[in-house]
Amino acid sequence: MDKILCIYFRDEYKDIIIDCLLEDKFDVFYYFPCKQYNTKLLQSAKEKVTGRIDYGKIEVMINDDNKDRIINKLYAMFGKDYLKMFIYDALER
Repeated sequence: MDKILCIYFRDEYKDIIIDCLLEDKFDVFYYFPCKQYNTKLLQSAKEKVTGRIDYGKIEVMINDDNKDRIINKLYAMFGKDYLKMFIYDALER
């Protein structure tokens, strides 16, 4: 069964993550800008004043054959502080 991998990341990593997905032959995915509200990882003056961090979210279709490879690759590139991933079952109607 196909699954949806949701990847949340600091927005400055967007181009690197997209290039990584394309390089690994993931050619259908969606990008959404979003904010992370956080009191511990604020870095810039803007983040400290607003209490939020510019984040992005990518949703990509994966299957059991390729999910571990891309998840491990992305965590190796960015670590788990600025990158969060969740997997959901894809439902088609």
